[in-house]
Amino acid sequence: RVAKERGESMLLVIDNQNAFIKKWEREFLAKQEFDYLVLDHNQPIKLPANKVPSGVVLSGGRGNPYKPLNLTANFVAMMNFDVPTLGFCLGHEIIACAYRGHIDKLPDYYTRQETIAITVPNDPIFKGLAKTEIALKRRHSYHVSELPPNFLCLAESAITPHEIIRHKDKPIYGFQGHPEVSGSDGRCIVRNFLAMCGLPLQA
Repeated sequence: RVAKERGESMLLVIDNQNAFIKKWEREFLAKQEFDYLVLDHNQPIKLPANKVPSGVVLSGGRGNPYKPLNLTANFVAMMNFDVPTLGFCLGHEIIACAYRGHIDKLPDYYTRQETIAITVPNDPIFKGLAKTEIALKRRHSYHVSELPPNFLCLAESAITPHEIIRHKDKPIYGFQGHPEVSGSDGRCIVRNFLAMCGLPLQA
């Protein structure tokens, strides 16, 4: 699926079979002026002519980074494009595993909204929030139990100590929850990420 064939820069989204990312595409991405490409997790990454990703989003999805999906496109995107990257839920866990962190199964499958305590509020991903607690939707049964080397933890919750993580030297972020469908605070976070990508945003 390709939208808005204008300009050189684009956002690359890897869809790991997640309804939230489809909702975000319909309700947010489709209204923006920048180009974007949404690829299924098991598709080869073939970009339109003269298009270069200026950011990558890895969606949530079923399972975990080790099974059962073919998640190759996620790793290919991370390896080939040195651009800001944002992972939601499964995408967050994929980032952690790709950089030698560890994930573990939780005792329950979590679907409720959870309060997240931001521990590094001055990070640019939180610009404009002016608060240290936010509520994010969630749908997961795994979590990042051990932070990868060269990553920082930016937020925690009662469920996991690594709710939001960031690479120390690169704009690579992972969110265990789903800011893309979590109201005005979530939209603020996602817009901050897209600004890091240099993509023009509608008001």
